[in-house]
Amino acid sequence: MTQNKEKTSLIVFLKYPEPGKVKTRLAKDVGEKRAAEIYSKMVTTILEQVINSTSYRTIIYYDPPDKLDEIIRWLRKNDLSYSAQSGKTLGDRITNAFKEVFDSGTDKAVIIGTDCVDVFSDTIREAISVLGNKDVIVGPAEDGGYYLLGLNKHRPEIFKDIKWSTEEVLKQTIEKILDHNLSYALLRTLNDIDNVNDLN
Repeated sequence: MTQNKEKTSLIVFLKYPEPGKVKTRLAKDVGEKRAAEIYSKMVTTILEQVINSTSYRTIIYYDPPDKLDEIIRWLRKNDLSYSAQSGKTLGDRITNAFKEVFDSGTDKAVIIGTDCVDVFSDTIREAISVLGNKDVIVGPAEDGGYYLLGLNKHRPEIFKDIKWSTEEVLKQTIEKILDHNLSYALLRTLNDIDNVNDLN
């Protein structure tokens, strides 16, 4: 079944690759400048793998909010949509991004970060397909978090009171999904790049 591109959205969360502000755990091993260079390459690699799809639109949610011009110059993707991340916590920022895309008319939305270089457009399409039968789709990461989460409706309740950036994120998120009687499915587990061991 062909997806309506305007009704299906991929949200990509990314940061401007400023040394000392990205990949801080990796920077402890390779230095801030090198960590920023690695992060920059990860972002551009992931975008090349996911944006060329006719089945969904891609929206870049960037941080910090005052770096839009620099981010567009860095990514060289003038044809994509850009929106600043908003909210105090990661949960707030994710919730606000989902609210924006659903308010704009999206029926199914998937969010990814830029820590997992094994995500491709096929991964996104698989997640979108699952959302035809499930309320939530989750792509587990080996570190206890997730590299992808998809919804067919705005569901802010599953992002509240999560211990972000810990190995509890996936477990707590699934508990929230079950607490609210939502159906879900899991994609295959992939590895995030957070430190030098992951990089190797």
